[in-house]
Amino acid sequence: MKMRTSADAQDRTDAGIRRLTSSVSTRNKIRRLLWSIVQATLYRYSFHTWSAWRAFLLRAFGARIDRPCIIRRTSRVYYPWLLEIGALAVIGDRAEIYNLGKIIIGRRVMISQEAYLCAGTHDYKSLEMPLVTHPIVLEDDVWICARAFVGPGVTLHVGAVAGACAVVTRDVPAWTIVAGNPAKFVKDRVISEQPAS
Repeated sequence: MKMRTSADAQDRTDAGIRRLTSSVSTRNKIRRLLWSIVQATLYRYSFHTWSAWRAFLLRAFGARIDRPCIIRRTSRVYYPWLLEIGALAVIGDRAEIYNLGKIIIGRRVMISQEAYLCAGTHDYKSLEMPLVTHPIVLEDDVWICARAFVGPGVTLHVGAVAGACAVVTRDVPAWTIVAGNPAKFVKDRVISEQPAS
């Protein structure tokens, strides 16, 4: 059994102090502050149907967004400048885009209410727990169902579906459906050529 010394305790304390020191640049802190003010006011209190206005605000802060798309006013984006959204995508009510790293949302992607995309984590092998970011990619025609979580570094390939409340920590193959915690394969997604009656 390894004995803990006072030097070990001091090292852990020093690492804890360094953990509290932000690695974010002053420029990004200022951008983030300005965006949080805009998001809490002009974005959040815009009319429900004003998706184009919210897309305009996101673009003003560096997002790349194709037209048209639907972005609900209760959705939240952390860093607009690390966001890309393809045409005809839908970002649902209270969806959280926690894009400490880049998040790319393809065409016709649907992100349902209260879904959570998280592109950042911490290196737990270090006592300082530095921030680690990995991009999230949602390829065309993906559906992230209500309250699903998508973790850093995950790609959902074309047509994939993450079921309600799924916890997705690994890539999902094209045209498959995953569900559960952790998310597992449920079945293939087969598209009917006939419209629903």
